[in-house]
Amino acid sequence: MFESGLNLLMESGDLPPGYGVTLDELARNEFDEEEEIQVGINKNGHLMALPHQIWKPQMELWVQGLFVMTSILSVSN
Repeated sequence: MFESGLNLLMESGDLPPGYGVTLDELARNEFDEEEEIQVGINKNGHLMALPHQIWKPQMELWVQGLFVMTSILSVSN
């Protein structure tokens, strides 16, 4: 059921609202393409870049999967 639902949603290209990924939602909250992470015992900061073309497709797939799973679980209960 999950795979069928996810495939349908992916093929449609639709993004569910309320997850911060629709065009309207993204216009309000731009995502940083760089983030400093703390590494090692000394907690040295390292600036990590994650370009838009990398994180956006992954974020969209994650949201579509989360939406499908949440929908299935809400019907099952």
